Amino acid sequence: MSTVRHVFFYILALITLGILAAGVVNLLSLSFDTIISNFTLAKVGDIRGQLSLGIAMIIIGCPLWLLFWGTIQRQAGRSSDEYGSALRAFFLNFVIIVSAFSALFALDGLVVWLMGGLQPDEFSPSGAAIFITAGAIWYYHWQLSRAEGHPTAIAKTLWRWYVYILAAAGLVWLTSGIVQTVNAAFVALPIWQGDIVRSSFWNSGSRSSLSWILVGGVAWAFHWLYMARGDLNSSLRQVYFYLFAILGGAITGLVALTQTIYKVIYWSFGGGRDINAYYQFLGWSLPAILVAAFIWFYHLRMAEEEALQIKDRRLSARRVHYYLMAFLGIGALVSGLIVLLGIPLDAIVRSIRPETVIAGPEWWTNQLSWSLSLLVVSIPIWLYYWSRVINMVQAEGMLERAARSRRIYLFGIIGVAVVTLAADLVNVVYQILNGLLTANFGIDVLVNMKWSLQTVFIAVPVLLYHFSAVRKDLKLGSEKAAPRKNVMVLLYDKNSPALSFFDNKLGYKVRAAQYAGEAPDNPTQRSDEELERLADEINSSVASDVMVILLEGEARVLPYKD
Repeated sequence: MSTVRHVFFYILALITLGILAAGVVNLLSLSFDTIISNFTLAKVGDIRGQLSLGIAMIIIGCPLWLLFWGTIQRQAGRSSDEYGSALRAFFLNFVIIVSAFSALFALDGLVVWLMGGLQPDEFSPSGAAIFITAGAIWYYHWQLSRAEGHPTAIAKTLWRWYVYILAAAGLVWLTSGIVQTVNAAFVALPIWQGDIVRSSFWNSGSRSSLSWILVGGVAWAFHWLYMARGDLNSSLRQVYFYLFAILGGAITGLVALTQTIYKVIYWSFGGGRDINAYYQFLGWSLPAILVAAFIWFYHLRMAEEEALQIKDRRLSARRVHYYLMAFLGIGALVSGLIVLLGIPLDAIVRSIRPETVIAGPEWWTNQLSWSLSLLVVSIPIWLYYWSRVINMVQAEGMLERAARSRRIYLFGIIGVAVVTLAADLVNVVYQILNGLLTANFGIDVLVNMKWSLQTVFIAVPVLLYHFSAVRKDLKLGSEKAAPRKNVMVLLYDKNSPALSFFDNKLGYKVRAAQYAGEAPDNPTQRSDEELERLADEINSSVASDVMVILLEGEARVLPYKD
């Protein structure tokens, strides 16, 4: 079957499946509406139209879907290349993802209805119909995909996309449901005097939050604890770990913590004197901090435990975590310093022209509270993780300086600083020139470029500091390292310090093979000069595969073909 014909059949199979599913949803919805909801004669016209439309969709959609999907399946039976092909894998996982989300959203509505006491007027016939139909479609294609076993790399990758997307979505639903439920219960406490009388805790909002705890928990547990278990070699798993769960949990927790500290400081400065209403924010901020901390800690521990099972990832996992948290810390630190610097600039503007309105009468308390809260949170984080990075550089040497994550971190910060400075300096020069040319060079010029000045004063030292780190790395040869080779070191002890010496000298990991014969009682200890000579021989070797012999006698470097 040609590629065009191949695509043609999959597209039509997808379209006809949608028509068939819509017809089934129509008929099921009509059945539930008639049986459970209040039936009235006024609905007769709508019922006839819905019934006719549903039957028509099934009559047309079902045979066509069987025709096109049957053709695809027969082709797969005749050609083993069809299983695991990119088009088939994309089709199956697209259907699985869409049907899974549809079923889960519909399940949420059903759970809310069940918690509400099965009230007929609150029942959603279409929601129940979508849950049954989408669930059946998901189960059929999920079982089919599992039975085929994902025999190609693209099939495995697309299957992993489904698994980790649903795991991530389930975790978001679970955690947001927990925070919203605790917040609703906290606000409903009878301790907030003077507030408007609220409804009871058990309302549609709290039932929806509890429903998402259940639905999200099931989705996350099924896809993460069951479907994704043992998938240690997946790059998408590392994305889920570090960019979603660990970094996302850290950002969520730090935002909530910053907001909490800001509220406390602002209140201590005289803002928000109505304590009954003011401190209701604790209902969401405290559970958000606790839930985010648990997510961060759980996934970090799991990532580190899995990294221990794969030697090449032991240092990489720790390194990625350190740089992510250092980046998060310095971002919040810079933000806090920029806001803090705005206070004296605003004071200068007010002293020159008191009638200039910068903010409300309590402008300085709000800015100072925000800046202090950002600094209180960010300074310990950045100092802790950046000191760990410095320690890694001292311990690992060139291996750490040449690491990709370090270069991404440093050049990323430098790039952001350069772009920010360029934009701010353009605004500063523009405001000055515009004021001179229009003969209106006054306090308005300072007001219009105030934020740019704040950013420039903070971005310059940040740029210089990280630029100096890059210059030092380059001076020591972080990007002049010899091409990476496949180095195997044959020696008596896999814990020999010679391995770390080669790692640092070459700038990448070497593999170790332990000698299976009898080892001497006191093996020869290699000097640094001899190991450095061997490292130079590795770099100068024309072969990409090199074996280093560190047994008794003369140490040798031997090129080989694998």
